This record gives sequence, C-alpha cells and structure tokens, in this order.
Amino acid sequence: MRNLTRLIPVALLLLCTPSSLWAATISVTLPPLAGLVMMLDDQAKVQCLLPAGADPHHFQMQPRTVERLQQSALLIRASRDDGGWPLPPLLGNTLDLWPDIDHGWVSPDAVRKALPVIANALIRIQPEREQHIRAHLQPALQQVEQIDRAWQQVLKQATTTGVIMQHPSWRRLMQEMGVPVLSTLESGHHGHEFGPHQLEQTLATLNQHPGAWLLADTGHSAAALDWLAAHSDVPARRVTLDALGACGEPWSKLMLDNIQLLDGQR
Repeated sequence: MRNLTRLIPVALLLLCTPSSLWAATISVTLPPLAGLVMMLDDQAKVQCLLPAGADPHHFQMQPRTVERLQQSALLIRASRDDGGWPLPPLLGNTLDLWPDIDHGWVSPDAVRKALPVIANALIRIQPEREQHIRAHLQPALQQVEQIDRAWQQVLKQATTTGVIMQHPSWRRLMQEMGVPVLSTLESGHHGHEFGPHQLEQTLATLNQHPGAWLLADTGHSAAALDWLAAHSDVPARRVTLDALGACGEPWSKLMLDNIQLLDGQR
C-alpha cells in the first residue's frame, strides 16, 4: 500500500502533463518528406501532418495536430503540393523544399539537390547531431544515385511505349526518365476535371499506342484508367504505384518498393 501511495502522485503527474512536453522536433506535411529526414537522421522525432490513408487534397488538421505543429522546431513542406492546406500562420522555422515544382520527391534529381539543404536545416535545430547527420549525407546521396539508375532500368521499355495517367503524381519522374506522357486526365491538385470528350480523346490515344502503360497512384482515384482498360482496342498494361508511402519510412525504401512493383509488371 505504501508503494501504491507513492505511485499515485506520479500517475497524476503523467495524466496532467501538458502537451508542451511533446517530444517531436520536426513536422512535415507529407510522409515522403519525413522519409528524406530519416535518411539523414534515423533518430529524428518527426510527425507527419497527413495521417495514413488521408486524402491530401481535402485535408483538415485536428486541433491537437496544429498544437504540435506550433511546438515543432522545424516544419518541412512542399508548397506546390500542400499550398491549399489550412496551415496556421507565422509558423516560424519553415523549410519549403520545392516551391516551384510539384511532387518533387519522386524526382531523384530534385531529391539529390534537396538532401544537403535538409541536412543543414536539421543541423541548425540540433547542432549536437551535426556529425551524425553529415556522416549520413553522402551515403544518402549514393542511395539516390542507385535509385536513379534503377528507375532508368525499370522504365526503359516505357520510353518507347509511353504512359497515360489519371493523376500526375509521377509525371515529374516520367519526364526526367525520358518516358513520354501521352495523356494526363487530372490537374496536379484537385482532379476529377476530365469530361467525356477528354476521356474519348485519351482512349483514341491509347488505341494509337499499343503497349502504353496506364499508370495509377494509390492516393488517387483510378476510375478513368479502369474505363480505358475496359474499352481499349489494344492490350493495356495497368500499374499502380504509391507516391506517398508511410510516415517514418525512408524515402529510399518507398522508391525501391515502387521500382520492385513496376519491375514485376514488366
């Protein structure tokens, strides 16, 4: 009983601990950005504002998430993709990786340029981790080079057939790899903008390009691609990739998982 009496104040303290003692130091808007951080510092405390399975185009943050965001030492974002989010103003230390391009994390070239910038931002908020972070930077850059070569290999066939996408999640990568993007039905943000005429035009394009890939993404509807596959006069290769992944999953793993999935569909 005496030991139990001693534990009660401790339990009450835990119950009453303010959220200001929350441990995360870094917030990111999208899971792949956390993956880039993890390549440089696998011990970093990161929260992803976008929960697993949430629609990035219709995202609303919960009050607790906003509170944790305001307590973070650093916010990493990609404003061309999260620019419509209701982020609170005056967040302070914010790193906007790709203000001029969308879906920058699918591009090995964009990631190659971003990693040193992320490393410097991490060092500024945790200078005691500088040696650890700098030691991981070069291996991370080497992983990007390996993934770049793997993408080139797995997409080699698509450079002659081309791809059709409902949503442009992977358009930047396709362009970087020299893969012709024959048609993209939705815009880069809110989608579902294509009408019957555009769908018919895309079907004609597919029929003119036997072997073209129908490239879907797990985070977006693929209803139009399903319709195209069902109505085309030529065999259609249907592939679904995942551009977002999971929070805390290293970027290199996200890319390699997609490469392996695509490799199995060739």
